[in-house]
Amino acid sequence: MSNVGVGIGQSSLTDSYEAGRKAALDALTDLGKTPGVLFIFGSCRFDHRRLLAGVVSVAGAAPMVGGTTSGEIFQSGFATQSVVVMMLASDALNFATGIGLEMSRGEIACAKALVENLREKSQTASALSLIVLPNGMGGDGAKFIDGLHSSLGEDVEIVGGCLADDERFKCTYQYYNGKVFRDAAVGLMIGGSDDFRTGIGVRSGFESIGNRFFCTESAGNVVKQFDNEPALELYKKFLGEERAGRLPGICLEYPFGLIDEKVSIGKAEFFELRCGLTVDHEKGTITLAASIPEGSPITLTTASREDIINGARLAAEQARKCLGDAVPRAVLMFSCVGRKLVLGRRTAEEVMAVKNVMGEDVPIIGFYTYGEIGPLDKTKVPLSITKFHNETVVLWVLGEK
Repeated sequence: MSNVGVGIGQSSLTDSYEAGRKAALDALTDLGKTPGVLFIFGSCRFDHRRLLAGVVSVAGAAPMVGGTTSGEIFQSGFATQSVVVMMLASDALNFATGIGLEMSRGEIACAKALVENLREKSQTASALSLIVLPNGMGGDGAKFIDGLHSSLGEDVEIVGGCLADDERFKCTYQYYNGKVFRDAAVGLMIGGSDDFRTGIGVRSGFESIGNRFFCTESAGNVVKQFDNEPALELYKKFLGEERAGRLPGICLEYPFGLIDEKVSIGKAEFFELRCGLTVDHEKGTITLAASIPEGSPITLTTASREDIINGARLAAEQARKCLGDAVPRAVLMFSCVGRKLVLGRRTAEEVMAVKNVMGEDVPIIGFYTYGEIGPLDKTKVPLSITKFHNETVVLWVLGEK
């Protein structure tokens, strides 16, 4: 007999209130008991207050976290313009939700405020995992993670995804305990007994093309120079004339790999992907989703659609291996919007790749993000420290012994 219950619902109804109500009602029917916490991921097209009102009409005062997406992941695969809900219930787990405000005014301060809010409700040091959902347009995602580490240390398990807005790249919304926020970060701390184990998978499928260069000037998440040349000009040389003509969209196909020398093992180098969002042809700069510090070694990367789908499979295998003999009970999937745009009609295949590894009946929910959060490998030091990623899939799996 399992000590955790999971219910999932999804709706594409036009009316926001009815969509929220139906998704929540389906999840509650699936769960069959009072929920302990809810995840809610929805399209930006909804009236968000009415959407949550519909959810609350079913779920009552149950704590909740979530927000807007660039595509929703659920049991049947992948959708857009919809809302998905996952409900969890367990006598052996405890859930605490928290929030930090004004992320764009200070990513580190926002992260610290989120942690302090959680500490008012839960013992953070003994938690199984912290799941974070920050504003995807709130600035430098790497700085947000730095803020979490400065408050929690580097041993606490942190995963998540940056909320999105259907590729509008203007404003994301955060859902927290029945209310709608802007420019915030929300989080869920999950604690429990030794009966539970978590698995994390972080893979992309992108590989280095074999080159290596250095960031010689940057300001936050704006890169000004690579190898003492204007960053955009060097990038154009790597791309070639035809590909460079498709900037900035081509950035999704050729992201930068920030080589992390702190976690290199022998000759094996590990990198976190950084995707260009915009380019300034006059200034020769590239704006990224997260910063690349000056002096950092960089490589250019690429992947085929098959590589990207295989990356999702590898992430699932990595997460499954973490569980050992524990049985997977629920999966959260955070995948980059860039992967969705490159995959196109094949987007659902990466969700199916995860389900094939985890099991067809294991509940899964997630969304397409503006940045992914998780450790390269939770089982190995120094790879167990949480990092910020682009073009990557991050999986969090709740397993029961």
